[in-house]
Amino acid sequence: MNSIVIDLTSIKHYVALNYNEKHYFFEFEEESIKKRNDWDHKISTIRDNIPGFEFKHIEQMAYAAGPGSYTGARLAFTFLDTLNLIINKKFYAFSNLTALQHNHPERVAVMKGSKNDYFYRYNDTDHYCESLDEIPKDTAYVVLQNDQLKFKNMIELNCEVISKNILDLVMGPENKALSSNYPNYIKELNYVKSR
Repeated sequence: MNSIVIDLTSIKHYVALNYNEKHYFFEFEEESIKKRNDWDHKISTIRDNIPGFEFKHIEQMAYAAGPGSYTGARLAFTFLDTLNLIINKKFYAFSNLTALQHNHPERVAVMKGSKNDYFYRYNDTDHYCESLDEIPKDTAYVVLQNDQLKFKNMIELNCEVISKNILDLVMGPENKALSSNYPNYIKELNYVKSR
């Protein structure tokens, strides 16, 4: 089934596709924040590297909804929501923690947010906390290399695994998508009113 997954929740952006029964993976890295969300570049890269690629042939769409860059998750949501209006295909949001834990279900998935924010997946539920002390102890962990977390009995994975695993999840028989398509599904945002 032709599927596309977008992950914009880290500094590097990732697009994973299954198209005409072949897997494709694209990594986009841009120093300039202004150029980081250049969809023309992303779309032309996909079209240049996948023979006969057309968005109208996509049957399933998904994105990484976080934790991670909330702005990135919102941009991915907006792109797929717009594509949904054009090609009339639903899209799904997936937890980055579910994706991180996909091939390691016996481990607790842990991700570091900004400042003292931590997110973890335990007993099939995503949690938010402000201290590592709140994360379950004496277990095995799976973390992202970028987060530089130090646990005993942990394995570290590259950020690219999020989009690749979401592609597996969206194409799999078991629906592990979030109940809502909207980003920021764990932690309430605290906006500060400025003058």
